[in-house]
Amino acid sequence: MDKTWQDREKITGQPIGKALISLAAPAVLSTFFTVVFEIIDMFWIGKLGPDSIAALSGASFFVWMVRGLGLTVATGTIALVSRRTGEKDEQGLLQTISYSIGTAFVFSTLIMILFFPLAVHTFQWLNLESPVAAFAEEYTTVFLSGLIFVYMMMTLEFIIRGIGDTRLPMIITGISLFLNAVLDPIFIFILGMGLKGAAYATILSQVVGTILMAGVLLKKLPALTQVSSTSTRDSSFFKIFGRHFYTIVKIGGPVGASDAGFSLIYLFLTGIISAFGKEPLAALGLSHRFEALPFFICLGFSMAVAPMVGQYLGAGDPEKAKKSVYLSLKITSAISFLISVLYFIFAPLLFSFFTDDPAIIRHGAEYIRIVAIFEVFLAFEVILGGAFSGAGDTRPVFFIVLPATALRVPLAYLFAVVLNLGTLAIWAIIALTTLIKGTLLFYVFRKGKWARKKI
Repeated sequence: MDKTWQDREKITGQPIGKALISLAAPAVLSTFFTVVFEIIDMFWIGKLGPDSIAALSGASFFVWMVRGLGLTVATGTIALVSRRTGEKDEQGLLQTISYSIGTAFVFSTLIMILFFPLAVHTFQWLNLESPVAAFAEEYTTVFLSGLIFVYMMMTLEFIIRGIGDTRLPMIITGISLFLNAVLDPIFIFILGMGLKGAAYATILSQVVGTILMAGVLLKKLPALTQVSSTSTRDSSFFKIFGRHFYTIVKIGGPVGASDAGFSLIYLFLTGIISAFGKEPLAALGLSHRFEALPFFICLGFSMAVAPMVGQYLGAGDPEKAKKSVYLSLKITSAISFLISVLYFIFAPLLFSFFTDDPAIIRHGAEYIRIVAIFEVFLAFEVILGGAFSGAGDTRPVFFIVLPATALRVPLAYLFAVVLNLGTLAIWAIIALTTLIKGTLLFYVFRKGKWARKKI
């Protein structure tokens, strides 16, 4: 366990600022690797033609929703692992990890069984054209076939991060995404698989990532193999496993449901925006690329905050947990504010790099300028989400973030369509609900109930 306690000392044995930066920097890099890969992935798929691009767009919401549900296991796991690590509970940590891996396997199997029939009908419900619907169905079917590895890699990554190591998960994520980028043209073009080849490339890279994550974990915790082999022979195994499964779903369920719900909500919101033409929709798509910069920086810090909060609480030091969150909020708020000022000033210029369509540039500039006004509150939403996850108190995420995001759909329809205020009203509603989420989460965090959460 020496290596694990060394990782623990990176958090509990260092000044808060140093610990935060050492954890956040690799996590931020890891998120940027994902952004770069998505650009490469779209580059290769774009060469297949408009039908494949449309199919991927249609499949994306389904894939995001399924991935979001995977956060149920991952979030519950990081809360428990970081808490046991902070407590220096060796046996409890080993058992938590062992049962969490089993939970990831069972949960992914259940999601596969549930979503396979949905994949067949979803794209018919979306009224996609015949070839587009067929391509989208092929892509999601392949993705679901390998879902066990998607969830397993995610869970193993969260376990290692919960122990206090974000550097090795960053390296493995980079290797996995690089492999995916290399395999894309091979499966898509050389093997002639088309769009479903991209899905096969993704799953194969997840298999490799899972193996590498498992190797790292076993190197840190060689005693884990003994726990795994003996626990399954215990007569009370299924009772203990059932209790652990329930605990993980109870902690992570609100986050998984919120993330999956977000994808579903945006599907309806996209339908409202598309009524105003393809230009606002294209502008929104480009705007999300720009928003990815502050979002992924905040997400990296959120990935650092979660294990810090969990370990500090486990070590009996809620004050340090609180200070780590406040420091993260200060850093990410400052970065978000700077980026939002630049976006506000140079909005038309930014969009002109990607399109020469004046309507798209106009809609995009309007969106990014309105959203930039409240961009700081996105930092509050993301960082506090990580803090609540690390504490194992995820109910605020579910009861604040999901309803406020869902509110965008009826409000957008009311103001943009019924009252005929157009897309400007939709952009304003997105910005204002971000303000509401960030403010309410901060209010709940200040009350401090999360610090007394027992898990």
